[in-house]
Amino acid sequence: MKAYPLINLKDYELSGGGKLGESYTHRTDPDVLLKLYPPELERLGEEEFNRAWKVFRAGVPCPEPGELVRAEDGRLGILFKRIVGKKSYARALSEHPERLEEYAAAFARVCRELHAIKPEPGLFPTAKEQYKAEIRRNPFLTEEEMAGVMRFIDGLPDADTALHGDLHHGNVIFTEDGSQYFIDLSDFCTGDPLFDLGIILLQTCWVPDELERELYHIGLDTSRAFWKAFVPAYFGPDASLEEVEAQVRPYAFLRILVCESTIGQPIMETRSGIRAMIGLDAG
Repeated sequence: MKAYPLINLKDYELSGGGKLGESYTHRTDPDVLLKLYPPELERLGEEEFNRAWKVFRAGVPCPEPGELVRAEDGRLGILFKRIVGKKSYARALSEHPERLEEYAAAFARVCRELHAIKPEPGLFPTAKEQYKAEIRRNPFLTEEEMAGVMRFIDGLPDADTALHGDLHHGNVIFTEDGSQYFIDLSDFCTGDPLFDLGIILLQTCWVPDELERELYHIGLDTSRAFWKAFVPAYFGPDASLEEVEAQVRPYAFLRILVCESTIGQPIMETRSGIRAMIGLDAG
């Protein structure tokens, strides 16, 4: 276990949490946020810290990172400058579903702004490299499926666009003054924006309703409506939802394979679609 400065959790108050970690606010300093990772995800914490600094220095709007620390229980944490009064689009949508069109348009706008950034070459890994590395850890693919997925990724177009790498309505926050910030930056990379859009499709339309409510505090029907409003806001008013989804769907399948590596569980109901995508089944 690497040594980092120790903190006393008595100085912090739990403010949120989920399967990928917990967040805390400092009891006496409202500008300090602590994010703690479960032991099995310490690698992701270190990666997010290093990536967050690169993202911040590249001028992408995100909370300013501080330093890596350890709690008394051994968990790794990152200190961030806290964004006071922030809400994610998912949380805001759960509180004000009547503003769905407004939130979808604002979310699409900040996504387009991100996808207009071209970072310094080599500063971040490419999405294709990152996905291949993560999927190689997936123990649930056959050798034939693994080879097919690797070939499929190699055949995707290259691009030097900035990508969040885990972009969805829970990972962009905003404040009442209109400021917007990207959070959870451990997968930030470069590549075709369709990688990011595949994640948005997955997280707004393909997640089971119970999990959608657990993760994002909204039902799947509302989340799907958010996606349907997002598509014309991002692609233009004449965009065909059906055509966009057909274009984005393969990237959502690839993200599922990355998720399987992370959660340690296969999502078998998508396997036939993935096999068809890589040419192993008729589909």
